Amino acid sequence: MTDSETASESAPRARLGIAVASGMLKGVYGHGVLSAFEERGLRADVYGTASSSGLSGGLAAIGRARAVGVDYWLGAASAAVDKGMSTVALDSITEYGPTLREGLFRPGTPEFLLATSKVTDAAAAETTQGPGAKALGKQLLRNIFTGDRGWVEQNLAPAVFSTRAEPGTGRPRLTPENHDAVAYASTRMLHAWAIPAEVDGEAYIDASYTCSCPAREVAARDVDVLIAIGSDPFPLFRDLYASEEIVDGSELDGARVLVVKPDADLKDLGVDYAVASAEGLTKAYGIGLADGHRFMDAHPELAAVPTAHQEGVA
Repeated sequence: MTDSETASESAPRARLGIAVASGMLKGVYGHGVLSAFEERGLRADVYGTASSSGLSGGLAAIGRARAVGVDYWLGAASAAVDKGMSTVALDSITEYGPTLREGLFRPGTPEFLLATSKVTDAAAAETTQGPGAKALGKQLLRNIFTGDRGWVEQNLAPAVFSTRAEPGTGRPRLTPENHDAVAYASTRMLHAWAIPAEVDGEAYIDASYTCSCPAREVAARDVDVLIAIGSDPFPLFRDLYASEEIVDGSELDGARVLVVKPDADLKDLGVDYAVASAEGLTKAYGIGLADGHRFMDAHPELAAVPTAHQEGVA
């Protein structure tokens, strides 16, 4: 045995976390990246997801990202043409929910985080659940361009559900019983989702308003390396209102941050947030797949050092 092999065996195993940003149909890119990681045998100890990445990140956590591949996104984009976005989201949960519920809660599966935005004010909850939701949603989108976070700060709080949350910690627990409700709530953008979202009788809306990329929550799970996956070439932020940038090469709560994102806007391929062509989705998935392999080539140490999950430890 060489000195380097001895040092490798004696070194502590790296804990790896992956945070996947929301992006609606642009999330197909992140699914491609996760599929490449799966092909290379990389599994994280913690997966953090929000909105549309809940499906791709959940599949990655149970080792099914590559098997599903671009097919999910092709179906969602096609359905979005004729159905409302609420129906598209609910149909996807109906189709993939059983697989996720069966896999995410097995012993030894990586910790899985699913972000939402909890409505904390009673009057605001009535608005988000009623006929005024669409108008409010449009206003909140306009506020992105002015940086106005006033309504969000007054009426919302990030709520990141975890499959490992313990009672008394203040962290909401994701369970087989509430998974589908949380998954739908995480996707509900007010301007386009007509059907209200509730978890245990309380109002929730899309994660993106408060936590579109739960990098900080993943870092807090005592990981050594945090891979943050974005769906746009622009700076990657914590939420729609750019409250905190997630910077490649930085450190977040002791974790080394590595960012993976496309080099160009996927819109140029025909993949926008709510509308996408089949050809564009296939190309965007392929770009994510290639970028994921390129990332692994640049960071072979992540594959060389096994994580706790890869050793079968929960």
